[in-house]
Amino acid sequence: MQNNLIHDSTNSIEKAVSLLREKKLVAIKTETVYGVACDPGSVEAIKKLYKLKNRPIYNPLIIHVNSINMAKEIAYVSKDSKKIIDNFWPGPLTLILPRKKNKLIHNLAISNLETIAVRQPKSKVMERILDNFKKPIAAPSANESGYVSATDAKHVIDSFGKRIDLVIDSGRTNYGLESTILDMTSNPYQIKRLGVIDFNAIKKITGISISHHNTENINSIKPNSPGQLLKHYSPKTPIKININSPNTNDAFLNFGKKNSFNHQPTLNLSESSDLYEAAYNLFYFLRKLDKLKKKRIVVAPIPNVGIGKTINERLYRASI
Repeated sequence: MQNNLIHDSTNSIEKAVSLLREKKLVAIKTETVYGVACDPGSVEAIKKLYKLKNRPIYNPLIIHVNSINMAKEIAYVSKDSKKIIDNFWPGPLTLILPRKKNKLIHNLAISNLETIAVRQPKSKVMERILDNFKKPIAAPSANESGYVSATDAKHVIDSFGKRIDLVIDSGRTNYGLESTILDMTSNPYQIKRLGVIDFNAIKKITGISISHHNTENINSIKPNSPGQLLKHYSPKTPIKININSPNTNDAFLNFGKKNSFNHQPTLNLSESSDLYEAAYNLFYFLRKLDKLKKKRIVVAPIPNVGIGKTINERLYRASI
């Protein structure tokens, strides 16, 4: 194990907090994907993060908090926002809220916007680090900008090697896909990124009206949240989606038992056609197939229902 990759422990929490206070970068597991954490109040740390990821400076960061009280230190929380927070935090839901200006969040971390993307992750390691750091933490996905998100500590090392100060290995992430992003500053409220939580569930539980997500309306020029760059989540190998019959030199990403022929190499997102299992495996398997350096990665059709919509959106944007 290389010396910047350590197992999750009390010592690793203390080391991570110490490094964050020194304006350094730490990769931490959340329930969605691994994130590269930094102090969003430090220009030095933010610049390091953008440089490490080769991330466009106009692409704002999600800010992670450990409670609604910490969120209120950096954002204005409306009655509707609080109702959603009460039902879905901690968890894989990011809210775009009007920003409060203070030293906790530097303008550079949120691309000089008047809004801020905030969430409380459901991750023990992130929760402990936030509790000890006692301030919000910025933590975009721990991969090169535009590449397949990291769902395992080894993915982070694959992407950054020794260029990142610390990677805490807490095992694979729980969901394997990023958080849903809901813009509470638009009228009507709008889903900006499909994610783990279905927007229909938000409406059903809270009774709050939300507009549908449309990939064609993504604002790649001046986004007010992450996940708005049209080409995203892409392996280096070209992807072709909705393919049932792979060619000889293709790597095949299958789903279910419909395509039972013996093509090699093949990985199956879920032999039992479980869409949550498919979401869990999506990025993990894409990275595995990408390493094979085949002519293409071809993907079987995925039912466009529930979290299947999120899977299909990620695959579509990876294939552009």
